[in-house]
Amino acid sequence: MRRESIRLLLELASEKHFIIPIHYNYHIQSFLYNSISPKLAKILHDHGFPIGKRRFKLFTFSRILGEYRLDRNKEKIVFSSPFRLIVSSVMREFIEEIAEELMRKESAKILSQKVSLNSVEVSDLAINQDKLKIKMLSPITIYSTLSRADGKKKTYYYSPFEKEFSQLISENAKKKFKAFYEKEPNGDIQLTPLNVNKSNERIIFYKGIVIKGWMGIYGLSGDHELMKLAYDAGLGGKNSQGFGCFEVLGRKNFRDED
Repeated sequence: MRRESIRLLLELASEKHFIIPIHYNYHIQSFLYNSISPKLAKILHDHGFPIGKRRFKLFTFSRILGEYRLDRNKEKIVFSSPFRLIVSSVMREFIEEIAEELMRKESAKILSQKVSLNSVEVSDLAINQDKLKIKMLSPITIYSTLSRADGKKKTYYYSPFEKEFSQLISENAKKKFKAFYEKEPNGDIQLTPLNVNKSNERIIFYKGIVIKGWMGIYGLSGDHELMKLAYDAGLGGKNSQGFGCFEVLGRKNFRDED
């Protein structure tokens, strides 16, 4: 696999309104896997980039972007056509195969609904500064697996206002860096909530599993290479399930925290 980062902005159109369940991460993930070759899909699914017991996929995607209305009774989201999706990865091959497959086909399917590619924009971002202002495009999540008194396991999801949140985000990024580059990073990163409150919390069901994450605006600082990897592959956990995708809003414009 070629290891050069790249990001796609896909504009997709449907024949009518595009209707998808509120908890749609799995369906978009399946759409992306179906848009790459079976060989690459198997490599990612079975191997990825291993480190210890972890296997990182090193790609992420945004929430669906566009005009929509929420149908709470049917637990559906109804998007107007066209709508947009951002896909980002450290693997150029992964991104190129998605773009080529969607351009080659007249249409693809998401949940049995035909969608066609209106346009595709390809971009990359060099990160040379040590402070960024970022906006989450999909929720960021980080967690620990704890043992309960009865011996069973429990997943604890951290909020951005707990000190462990930034610490674990940094540790996660360093593991990805080591898995990808096969060497230790030179530093770490810090994540500071800037415009984040309880309304930014998201509870998402993925294949029956509850995942808690946070949207909002944050300050990201630290090692350039780690920040770049986080931009390409996602911040925090469960990136390939649609978590941790962000865009850069500015730089050196958030208050340093002690």
